[in-house]
Amino acid sequence: MVGGKPLGEAERRTILIADDERPLARAIGAMLDKEGLRTVIVHNGDEALQVAQEMQPDLVLLDVMMPGRSGIEVCATLKTNPETRPIPVIMLTAKAEKTDRMVGMAAGADEYLVKPFSPTELIDLVNKVLAGRPIVPRHRQHPAPGVSADQLEVYARELRELYEEEQRKREALEAAHERLEELDRLKAAFIGAVTNELMSPFASVGLALEVLLRQKETLLPEQQQALEDLAQAVAGLHQRVGGVVKFADLVGKRRDPQMGYYTLDQVIPWAVQPVAVLAETREVDLRVFVPSDLPAVHADPELLGEAVFQMAHNAVKFNYPGGRARVEAMRSEEWVLVQVTDTGVGLTPAQIELLRRPFEENVDHLRRGESGLGIGWTFVAYVAEVHGGWTRVTSGGPGQGSCFSLALPQAVKDQR
Repeated sequence: MVGGKPLGEAERRTILIADDERPLARAIGAMLDKEGLRTVIVHNGDEALQVAQEMQPDLVLLDVMMPGRSGIEVCATLKTNPETRPIPVIMLTAKAEKTDRMVGMAAGADEYLVKPFSPTELIDLVNKVLAGRPIVPRHRQHPAPGVSADQLEVYARELRELYEEEQRKREALEAAHERLEELDRLKAAFIGAVTNELMSPFASVGLALEVLLRQKETLLPEQQQALEDLAQAVAGLHQRVGGVVKFADLVGKRRDPQMGYYTLDQVIPWAVQPVAVLAETREVDLRVFVPSDLPAVHADPELLGEAVFQMAHNAVKFNYPGGRARVEAMRSEEWVLVQVTDTGVGLTPAQIELLRRPFEENVDHLRRGESGLGIGWTFVAYVAEVHGGWTRVTSGGPGQGSCFSLALPQAVKDQR
């Protein structure tokens, strides 16, 4: 595997390697074997043609110059036989002249790889050819001179060492990635456990405060003030802990998406329904516009619904009494957009820059004390990322309202 899924993961494919440079052929075979492929190695053209005709491998790596038939002859013979014509052929050569490449391609070769090449270059090319993906021809600005047999033997040793080094780095990277995923799971579990423990005492503390507040008139003035200060402090602490609980919930939702094909009129109405109650309480005019003829999106409905909820919730929570909030879905070229605009407190350019960072203290006086940990937009940006979309925030400045956009790619019609 180089830059993607391991070769031969779905099935063990067979590669015929025909090269009279034995150390190089063995080095290439060892690399491809470790990528999950089965390799067969031959060292002359006649044997290469016979094995290819009998085995009909999934791919042939064919050196241009070999004893017996040349690689050009072998390739031309394979490509003129209806039974072996579908077998892809990659020509290997120590010559980089344009005429050599033209001769090889004229013989029917699918690609042309010049020695010396890197393990990444070879495996990536093999991967693309086996997958049937289009190949972008590589052009060398400065053609390499012919390579001698002694140089090729040294190159074979270096190629094997380079591949083994790349494999070690890849394994270390995969192990680090698995470790990071495990740490993410532990983080979510830890935050969830801690926040549940932090929320538990508030029930009994709240009950005790309520009893004391009912008897406030019997207390001395300084005691009454102290009690009011305590009640405000507990309420503020409850909001802060509630924000951390919400963060733990959002972290828990950062998972592998469960994708399906949906239209936004299937997602947005139920996502913003809880916000309507808050809008009524705060005297904010909330309007929702979702055309029924929008293209579908390939999305996780739970993640997308949570993202829309966060956008609409912020538009109402950070608005003024008598303000307006609008949730609108629309099409824009190859994207389907969810735009949430409000007439609320607005944002400065510096605040917009900080929006993706959780727990930033980047809000004005209206936002303070509103569980404003800055986690909602971070989650929206995460949803956009896992769906191949993007986000954008614009604002006229403080007091001028804001516009938050979430874009998702339209689903391919034949996949709906």
